[in-house]
Amino acid sequence: MEKIALTHLLDVAICAAEAAGKHALANTSRRHEAHETFDHDVKLVLDMECQKVAEEMIASEFPDHGILGEENIRKSPVEGYEWVIDPIDGTMNYTHGFPYWCASVAVRYRTKVLAGCVFAPEFNTYYTAHIEEAAKCNGESIRVADTDRLDEAMIFTGISKHMDSNPELHFKTFEALATRSRKVRINGSAALDLCHVAAGTSDGFFETSLYLWDYAAAGLIAEQAGASLSLYPLHAEPHGASVLCANENLIGSLRSIYTQYG
Repeated sequence: MEKIALTHLLDVAICAAEAAGKHALANTSRRHEAHETFDHDVKLVLDMECQKVAEEMIASEFPDHGILGEENIRKSPVEGYEWVIDPIDGTMNYTHGFPYWCASVAVRYRTKVLAGCVFAPEFNTYYTAHIEEAAKCNGESIRVADTDRLDEAMIFTGISKHMDSNPELHFKTFEALATRSRKVRINGSAALDLCHVAAGTSDGFFETSLYLWDYAAAGLIAEQAGASLSLYPLHAEPHGASVLCANENLIGSLRSIYTQYG
């Protein structure tokens, strides 16, 4: 298969994330149109619309590439490139008019993520990276913070939407993070949380029961900004994983908490 330039892949990822994010932003008046509701989550009509917008942008350049998204999976007719899409990460925030949400698009080749973009429309902020360049925010290079003690760190985290299966364990993990770090924050968008680790505006990230589309682009962005990313696959959930992210000085402390409680 012909090798595609990383810059071209990243440009398409940016265009696809931008198209999805701007479609959601332009339709905030429809943010309550639910396709399906759950105990701790909601799937919107706009989730599916924004996924389609991103897919159409990608297909215009790469019609034979596969799609792995929260709202759709399409196998490639040839083995190789696959685009990983989360059209609205932070859907619950979006439905409430809280601006902390984003569109996330990554591209991988045979499971290796090559490039990705996380676009936060309400902040007009683009986080981007490919595997041969440093991560950027709106075109400027970003770098993880150098905090080296967990008790001096601000950690972004989340409570799994599947917490009902074992609530005691989830809250014990949260308690461990809260008591051992300087401060924890729950913001509601894993992709944006990871990008804040990349930018040094958060010291670390810890969340269980995520899916590949939640972290594919943002995980690469964090790594290209100097972060260490630890993934613990969830064998009962295809494409699921627990995700830890921090600089190399802090990641060991987060791993210790995961080993004890995760």
